[in-house]
Amino acid sequence: MRLKLISCKVLFRELSRICAESENYIDATFLRQGYHNEPTKLHSVIQREIDRIDSGYDTHTCNAEGMDFDAILLGFGLCCNGTAGIFSRKYPIVIPRAHDCITLLLGSATRYRQIFDECSGGVYWYSCGWIENSPMPCKETEQMNFDRYKERYGLDNAAYLIARESVALHDYKRAAFIDTGVKVSEYADFTKEAAAYYGLEYKSYSGDSKLLADFIGGNWDDEKFLKLQPHYCAAPSYDEKIIRAEKMGKG
Repeated sequence: MRLKLISCKVLFRELSRICAESENYIDATFLRQGYHNEPTKLHSVIQREIDRIDSGYDTHTCNAEGMDFDAILLGFGLCCNGTAGIFSRKYPIVIPRAHDCITLLLGSATRYRQIFDECSGGVYWYSCGWIENSPMPCKETEQMNFDRYKERYGLDNAAYLIARESVALHDYKRAAFIDTGVKVSEYADFTKEAAAYYGLEYKSYSGDSKLLADFIGGNWDDEKFLKLQPHYCAAPSYDEKIIRAEKMGKG
């Protein structure tokens, strides 16, 4: 199959390894992690990429004459409804049934829920991709934020803002590193140091690539993946399926 992948850059290393070994042709575009902080913007950026693919004018995609795709793969979860409303006029879209990328790294929504329940939700997740692509909580990030706040708002206000951010981390009990087999020692140590700095318990969880491998391989079991036909959009399902298809209106 010929597949177009649009994914969060947090999954870059894990997906790149799977894509390199896949029998399918994968044309990949990775989007920066920061869009997750603004779900409406994330939606706009993803939809813009899909619209350009539909029209044949996407600057990231091979659109040589006679080449087409069997499906568009979205390497995201529901992501605070950032993928809700996403659609294509031309291609099927496949989306994992996941709230966010942690499910994709752990291998299943069931495992994610088990860990969430075990720790009463108080887990701050770290992974190779998160550490590389986002300013994760750690001593260095806190100092960087303090310097930025001090320059903008003054010393006293900077101290207040940092204290507020530190208090927010008190809701967490554990700093957890997901070991996907990529740069494990370096990033596990990073997470341990962050946990110690904030007084959190440290724990490492083994990643599971099966869900991502099925995603890239075209094994789209309905229990694990939503497959949208053209002119259907994604919508939250508010149940264990997480995301569902919804028929679009005319237009």
